Amino acid sequence: MTLSVNSPESLQQLAHLVLQSERGVIFTGAGVGTASGISTFRDMDGLWARYPPEDFANWTGLLRTATLEPARFAEFLISVLEPIATAHPNQAHRAITELQSAARMTVITQNIDGLQQEAGAVEVRELHGTLFEIVQTPSGEILRTITRSELAQIVDYLRESQNHLWSFPSVMRALKPIFQFSSEGVSHPNVILFGDQLREPDWSLAIESTESCDLMIAVGTSQTVRPASDLISIARENGAEVVYIDPECGGRGLWIRDHAEHVLPELVKLVRSHRNSEEG
Repeated sequence: MTLSVNSPESLQQLAHLVLQSERGVIFTGAGVGTASGISTFRDMDGLWARYPPEDFANWTGLLRTATLEPARFAEFLISVLEPIATAHPNQAHRAITELQSAARMTVITQNIDGLQQEAGAVEVRELHGTLFEIVQTPSGEILRTITRSELAQIVDYLRESQNHLWSFPSVMRALKPIFQFSSEGVSHPNVILFGDQLREPDWSLAIESTESCDLMIAVGTSQTVRPASDLISIARENGAEVVYIDPECGGRGLWIRDHAEHVLPELVKLVRSHRNSEEG
């Protein structure tokens, strides 16, 4: 059954499911961040349309591109880092945090932008890591965290240098705060690229939460990135209700075909209203 967000019954049904849920999961994808100015990767005008995944979505491809086409590599970095460096949580992020306070909900995200935590959410499982932790390979030790302002400074350096002749050493100088080679290994942002294992313990905890949940709300996800997208099947196989909020991607069950920043604040209002009526 698919109901439009313009139908009051769709949100009422979802609000009822949230209120009845004892162990919920909110599973978020790139669509949650679009209202914050962060482009998706897989849409027709997304980043992968401009930057082929074989060259930019894995460590081998990135290193090859940085070495052979440093200007192109710098252009990609600006496209990825600048929106995240300047982003703020939007209405969808804030509504998800409010849903956590109204019901027992774990957030599982495929996003690396840290906006959900900035909006105050707790128990956020980051399957694809985060740009804001610098980790050392191969030890896996987290060396430090960085801020959005530090990320913005890197973008500024890249932009200021665009008029000069780029070389691999100049790119690496710009990236020194987040990417370095040393005798102990390579330090880099703690993000998961194609071919990497999903972040632990987040992946194991995400599976545990999914297997025991009675409601999963999949928000803004294309459902094409595996194995993260397998969580939807795991939830359904274990008896959970699965609800989709996305203008393009849905599935079997309740699908609200609209953007997260439109739907979720209205859902929060309904949940609050029902809670207040029960308490009154």
